[in-house]
Amino acid sequence: MQRRASKEPTFFKIIITGFNTDDLRIPPKFRRHMLNELSETTTLELRGSSKCSWIVQVSQIEGDIYLKDGWQKFIKDNSLGDYEFLVFRYERAMHFTIDIFDETGCMRNNLLKKSTGADNTKRPRGRARKYNHSAAVENIRSCQSTELVEIKEEEIEEEAATSHNSGFPSFASIMLNHLYNVSVPTDFSRKHLPQGYYSIVVKNSKGQKWKVKVVRSCTSVKLSGGWAEFRRANQIKCGDICTFKLVERKTLVVHVVPK
Repeated sequence: MQRRASKEPTFFKIIITGFNTDDLRIPPKFRRHMLNELSETTTLELRGSSKCSWIVQVSQIEGDIYLKDGWQKFIKDNSLGDYEFLVFRYERAMHFTIDIFDETGCMRNNLLKKSTGADNTKRPRGRARKYNHSAAVENIRSCQSTELVEIKEEEIEEEAATSHNSGFPSFASIMLNHLYNVSVPTDFSRKHLPQGYYSIVVKNSKGQKWKVKVVRSCTSVKLSGGWAEFRRANQIKCGDICTFKLVERKTLVVHVVPK
């Protein structure tokens, strides 16, 4: 029987140390789901495990909504690392349920590995569920609700021009159907890339290299000539998330999180 997609409003966040591990901004387009119920705290719960929950302080700063005190504990208790991402489902009344996906795109088992001091005092009993690839794929697909798709572009803008904990500037992009170019966030290109037309080196996680042209217009900067070859060689598909890390003046390392 095919699993039905969730109807709850949904957004996701890619974890990047130093950018959203101290606090977390709720996407502006998502705020409309919370404004009528906004309070000083929210409850975060691992989906499918009601015994694992956290109370997190909510703050409004210049119109934005942030998860503050308690968010770092959620990160620590769940041992969240770079390039893992979270899917938040808003269950109403300031209550979110969360699915955690690792850097390979596979959904993690939502049972905590040890007692963490969260609201739960015991690890739920029973053997850990074995990873089921088909179920994980279906979970990822179920996350592609209208609400999630609506805010994807904004989420990528939020991840733009961030710094990895190694100190290298980075940005993230969701791959679309067109193969031949990928946009570079304006803030990132202005702060970190040279002016003019030139080629840069793009590496995959194995260190293999491709030359890719940087093309500028009045309104955008794109990685163009050579990008399609890189994408095909690394089997990057529509919906995959790519994080670009600038390790040298004209060298980008690309980390791929499959859809």
